[in-house]
Amino acid sequence: VQLAPDRLTKSHSALCASASADGTVKIWDVAISANEYSDDFPSSSAAHASNSSTDGNNRYRQINPVESMVGHSRGINEVCWSKSGDPFVATASDDKTSRLWDAQTGDALVEFRGHDNFVFCCEFNASSNLLATGSFDETVKLWDIRSGECISTLPAHSDPVTAVSFNRDGTCVVSASHDGLIRIWDVCTGECLKTIVAAGNPPVSHVTYSPNGKYVLAGTLDSALRLWPLSASGKSKCAKTYTSESHVNTKYCISSRFLVAQPKRRQCVVTGSETGNIILYDIQSRKVHQTLDKVHTDAVLAVDVHESLELIASGGMSEDCTVRFWAPNDEAASLKRLRKE
Repeated sequence: VQLAPDRLTKSHSALCASASADGTVKIWDVAISANEYSDDFPSSSAAHASNSSTDGNNRYRQINPVESMVGHSRGINEVCWSKSGDPFVATASDDKTSRLWDAQTGDALVEFRGHDNFVFCCEFNASSNLLATGSFDETVKLWDIRSGECISTLPAHSDPVTAVSFNRDGTCVVSASHDGLIRIWDVCTGECLKTIVAAGNPPVSHVTYSPNGKYVLAGTLDSALRLWPLSASGKSKCAKTYTSESHVNTKYCISSRFLVAQPKRRQCVVTGSETGNIILYDIQSRKVHQTLDKVHTDAVLAVDVHESLELIASGGMSEDCTVRFWAPNDEAASLKRLRKE
């Protein structure tokens, strides 16, 4: 799942794209999904239906997608939004291709062919003229969005690439892999600038840059998140490690994000768990700020946060098959007022 940039939506509104093993992408209008919430993130709105329902103690409004995109011949592993203001999304699929789509019309615009195995991850740079993809063929490729041509292939890892992320100005891209390595690459030269590895060399399931670009946050298959500073030279020493009993990640690639839309209110790292939980860690103290306990009936593979609203999106695995949206009272009330308008 990924929430769209602010520039594509109205004030106090949000669009979300979700990808699935069924080979489709769906676009959700979160403004029509707001319902009853409390002070933190205690209940959700869920995708895939159209009426109000209950799920245990949680009350939520079910919604239908506003657009669907069909074209890949196999499952889709990741979807990402363009950051340029154009209503475009990119996908990474097990059919060994990535595609660029118009999210308003559902049309496929460009197909990126060149990987020799499943394409597992993708992300646009800040200007959205480049797309980075990572694959089970152990490489990272950089693509020209307009032409669809591969402009660079990075022989990045010795195991499948699980995540890619650009820094703020697009000069560097970070990659993660089951080989246990996190690598920083110079986009222009293709040079590997830094390699980071955690003690014990656990497989790396996800990596993303921090909002200020000074750190990378990595999830590993030892049920931990680690925050690494990007020093100019020398070895990087892990700055913070986030673990808890409610956070289990030993099998799947589970994403994590920085929730900093209201920094005076809370600054958290958000991640999912194979137990169906969503965990919010306080960035500074490393303590669990909140756990959304068993809110999905299967592993929570994907989480994302809105850049200006305190809004979380989460996606469950095959036994769950839902996308859910979470917000505290004030954000949910704003979304609800917009829905009524």
